[in-house]
Amino acid sequence: MKMKRFAALIIIGLAALGVVLFGNMMTPRPGSSSGNGNPAILLLIPLGILFLMLVYQWIRMFKDLKMPFSWLSLMILALAGYILAGYGYQLHRLEIYREILAEAFQLRWGQTDWDYIESITSGGLLSIHMNNQFFNWNTYFMMIAFSLLLCFLYKLIQHIMNRRQGTSADN
Repeated sequence: MKMKRFAALIIIGLAALGVVLFGNMMTPRPGSSSGNGNPAILLLIPLGILFLMLVYQWIRMFKDLKMPFSWLSLMILALAGYILAGYGYQLHRLEIYREILAEAFQLRWGQTDWDYIESITSGGLLSIHMNNQFFNWNTYFMMIAFSLLLCFLYKLIQHIMNRRQGTSADN
């Protein structure tokens, strides 16, 4: 049974990776026109479903695992730290991406329009130029870490509830 759960985790993880990398491929080349709208927004639907399936599979995978309160707390803090570090890294990569866009505009038109660069990189998911910032390896691993964080938070809440009821001190 554990092997089936592990296989399901791998399949869901690979499917989510495929969706993330497909979204990354939807980013136009720096300096090129982008058209209207961002079709990658539609990828959030299957990605959201896969994320929920991933959380469910993690919970099923670790259902019978007995972890002390201190280990659960440590795992939650480590995962939260990883997610925060990943967010900081994404902000750093955004600044590098803006510089890449500036160089591309300088090469193509002989000048850099910082107002335009700021506008296309500040629109969040609505800007197709930001797909490579939202759909990349770092955000994929942040999603995996967040799904694990939710799983361990669930186990922590379960542990606290069991402790209050006096049913288990080891869960």
